[in-house]
Amino acid sequence: MKRLLSFILVIVFIIGIGIYYFNNLNNNYHLVHEFYDFPIPNGAKLVSETQKNKNYRWEPAKGTGVPLSYRLMIKKSGWEEVNTEGANIVYEKNGKFINIGLATGYFELLKDSK
Repeated sequence: MKRLLSFILVIVFIIGIGIYYFNNLNNNYHLVHEFYDFPIPNGAKLVSETQKNKNYRWEPAKGTGVPLSYRLMIKKSGWEEVNTEGANIVYEKNGKFINIGLATGYFELLKDSK
């Protein structure tokens, strides 16, 4: 009985931490309004921009894919992944498309006109 109670408490604790993390995820990101409210990590530094793209320096970025916390925030903001080609991922929300390209320590956002 003690084992079952301990197991249940551990599960409840882990779920509680997950809920807390997911609810406080917004504190680490801001939305870029001219890019259809796509979330950007607060730690990302804008390097260059044009009307259709923005380039950021961000240490957690890797060429292997979007970090988990960033993926969660993108999903939480209503964006759906629609295509992946290597380190380029296309997200869609309300008929608007954003292409994010990743490299080590760097990522680029591109407004896609599909």
